Amino acid sequence: MQKPSCTLLILTYKGKHHLEFLLPTVEAVIKNSPQFDIEVIIVDNGKDHFTKVFVHEFFPRFRFEFSKANDYLFSLNDYMKQITSDFTFILNDDIKVHPEAINEALPLLVNDEQLFSVSCNVNDWDGTYSAEGTRQLFYQRGWLYSQWNKNANDTVRYTLYTGGGSGIFRTEMFNELGGFDPLFRPAYCEDLDLGHRAWQKGWKVVRAPKSILYHREGGTIKDQFKADQLSQKVYKNQILWMVKNGNHAGFLKWFLLLLPYRLLLGWRVDKNSYIALWKSLSRLPLALKKRYSQPKATRSDEEIMPILNTVYP
Repeated sequence: MQKPSCTLLILTYKGKHHLEFLLPTVEAVIKNSPQFDIEVIIVDNGKDHFTKVFVHEFFPRFRFEFSKANDYLFSLNDYMKQITSDFTFILNDDIKVHPEAINEALPLLVNDEQLFSVSCNVNDWDGTYSAEGTRQLFYQRGWLYSQWNKNANDTVRYTLYTGGGSGIFRTEMFNELGGFDPLFRPAYCEDLDLGHRAWQKGWKVVRAPKSILYHREGGTIKDQFKADQLSQKVYKNQILWMVKNGNHAGFLKWFLLLLPYRLLLGWRVDKNSYIALWKSLSRLPLALKKRYSQPKATRSDEEIMPILNTVYP
């Protein structure tokens, strides 16, 4: 009988100093998961010679590629189209992987053909606490919210989306959705958009709390953006996400009706979100165009909301 196959797709940016920690744990995962056919592809967005030499010298069995350009997570879309494995474990480079991570997550996908992805339990670097939980969806007054529920226990539960660098995806479904949407360049909310679209298509996403990763928080992205810039980019892309995907009854009507009010008085609430709202205006027409050009959702946000954070299956 053929083994289920999984590609570990690792995104790095001149990341030798991160890969020194990650790749030994990847080797341990492979050794600990003989029931799966596992390959490793490392994609370097920084075209760094020292990183390439390091991987070739110490991890020669791993495939190493330079991306065409530094396009953040979007660089992986082209590689996903080439992957023949059943599943793809997308990892950022600033992570360590627990030896049981694949064994705890991959069987869920193998046994449920409607499962789009499995989100891992992301801990801090030392493993002293879990840095996240399930992701939920809320609607209020023309605004859609994606929020954490950090009280999730050790039970597998439904979650809104899988982090772009910390979970396993069903490769065929990922490509059917078109991968990470370039609307969200350069970064943030592309994974939220992807998971939300999967739910609306009738698929499912879960969080596997015993599939553990250890994350050096912001180890890559904070090297490239200042704190205020990061906040503004996140808020801006959250606005684009809700305009593109939000199908809660009355959402778009109330969003557009309240938009002038928020543009005039939003600065009283949060400076960065107010700036982000203004910055989102130039891309709102594209978000609206994508809203009406993508396939009609088979599951509404009202149907999705009560499912999230409930026990799977």
